[in-house]
Order: sequence, then C-alpha cells, then structure tokens
Amino acid sequence: MNSNVHKQLFEEHYRSLCHFAWKLCGDATEAEDLAQDAFISYYNHEDHISTHQGAIKNYLYTSVRYAFLNSKRKERVVEKYWLNSPFNECSHDSLELSIIHSEVIAEVYKIVESMPVGCQVVFKMGYFEGLSNQEISKELNISINTVKTQKQRGLKTIMKKMNPEFLPLALIFYSMFR
Repeated sequence: MNSNVHKQLFEEHYRSLCHFAWKLCGDATEAEDLAQDAFISYYNHEDHISTHQGAIKNYLYTSVRYAFLNSKRKERVVEKYWLNSPFNECSHDSLELSIIHSEVIAEVYKIVESMPVGCQVVFKMGYFEGLSNQEISKELNISINTVKTQKQRGLKTIMKKMNPEFLPLALIFYSMFR
C-alpha cells in the first residue's frame, strides 16, 4: 500500500478506534496508544490481510481489543508479582536510609578484609556471626582476653579507616558493640 492509502486509512478509522479503545479502558491517552498500535500492527502485517475494507476494519478493531486485553493481563501479572514480592514501596527517606546503610556496611566489610587474619576472624565471628566472647574463645582455642583485644583492635581499625562521611554512623556502630 502506498503512503496516501495509509494516510486515508488512518484518517478514516483513527477517531472511531480511539473511541472504541476509550470505551474499553476509560483513559484517553491509553486509548490513543491502543489505536496507534493497531495501525502499526496492521502496517506490519498488511501483506497477510485481505484488502477488503471490512477485513481491514475488523483487523484494526480486533487489534485494539487484543492489545487492551494484553495490557490488562500484564497489569494483573505485575500486580500479582508485587503482592507476592518481599519488596514494599517505601518512602524516599526510607530508601535513602537503606542506601546509606548498604554503603556503610560495604565500607565496614572492606575494612574488615584489610585487617590482620587473626583480628579479622575474631571480628567476623563476634560481630557478623553474633558469637559471644566465650564461644569465640572456645572455638578458636584462645583466651577471652585475646578475643576482647582483637575485637577492640578491629573496632579501632574501622574507626581509623572509615570514610569520613560515614564516621557518625561508625560511632553509632562503635557504641553499640563496645
């Protein structure tokens, strides 16, 4: 089909397709999108569609209807996903706090990896795994005083190497685990 015929077809059916789509979805912008998508679909498949005006018209209306049904089906899938997802929408402040928390934790892990092996092992067992000083002492076969000393060295290392912008949070971290 040439471009004049395409233009004529568009002008002839666009408004009625928009109205039909609007009756289905109740939204003018979505209705226009559905109508435009029907024409695009037709132009992509016109070699396989009869040139009879009734067939073309039927194809366009059917395309709008199926596009609407597919969009609703997709919305239900997305809605079902979010209902079953552990993620909840959160406020901007909550999101920022989560980002900051993640960055602080990443910084702490990076610093811990730079500690001497003995200090690193005790620190991880005490603060990341939540083991008591006695449990660490027993598992590593070292004295409780050594455990306490290694944990303090670890905290001091974190305080020394922590990115200055995270320092206030590091102080909170330090006060929680003293």
